[in-house]
Amino acid sequence: MDYYVHNINPILVDFGALQIRWYGLMYLVGYFVGYLILMRRYKQGLNILNAEGNQTLITYIMIGMIIGARLIYVIVYNPMYYMEHPSEILAIWQGGLSFHGAALGYVVATVLFCRKYKIQFFHIMDNIVFGASIGIMFGRIGNFINGELYGRVTDVPWAVIFPSGGPEPRHPSQLYQALGEGLLVYLALKLIEMREQKKGYAPNLSLEQDSKKKIKIEWKRTGISACSFLVLYGVARFVVEFYRQPDAQLGFFAEYFSMGQILCFLMILAGAILLRNITKNPKPQSYNYSLK
Repeated sequence: MDYYVHNINPILVDFGALQIRWYGLMYLVGYFVGYLILMRRYKQGLNILNAEGNQTLITYIMIGMIIGARLIYVIVYNPMYYMEHPSEILAIWQGGLSFHGAALGYVVATVLFCRKYKIQFFHIMDNIVFGASIGIMFGRIGNFINGELYGRVTDVPWAVIFPSGGPEPRHPSQLYQALGEGLLVYLALKLIEMREQKKGYAPNLSLEQDSKKKIKIEWKRTGISACSFLVLYGVARFVVEFYRQPDAQLGFFAEYFSMGQILCFLMILAGAILLRNITKNPKPQSYNYSLK
């Protein structure tokens, strides 16, 4: 069978000293679409932050994600190498970022943002996860274009030969992740929020676009979408990891599970515990809204 051989140039534009790479572009697109989602939710009355607030929040998140993604990769995924090559710890352009570290980084960044601006943490997180899921989709597409984080050897008709992974055809697990961790998680979150609105826990408003009248908006409980994201992403990633090639320096644990699956199990557990606590002890959020 003739399989597709991955030969996409990771460099979109080359100006010599300056290069624009597909991977970086996908991340920028992800952040931009995330910002549009936050603004859309603001215009629907679902997000307390206006344009300026959302821009500041995304700046916090970008910094937090980069720091967290790199630190966790260095500490968890390849500590021995970086102990021997400490000068390369900051060389993120060489690759080596952890999603779980990025998630931890944006949580810490959001906590700092909420403390500074005195906003309810779970309300902000409920909004962020919608943009985050779409951002993950674009990030995984970037992984595919880069020909990295490929899957395990297979003979399925849609297998791809990644030159950096040898001559064997492999699962395009990056695209599985884009679909599962990104698009499907986003759609599931929308259904969960619609359920919350139907039950009266979340606002469901029909606002006139030119309205300047202040409206008091009330969330009877927040955090459902945020904690559901932990569970949904964890399950999606856990499943896809069975098709993804594990990190060479780590291999398998108990001859079956990858490091990614272990971290996803912790995400699922944390999400389930938080969901239980939030359901029993709701955290409300109210604010005055006016679209100017």
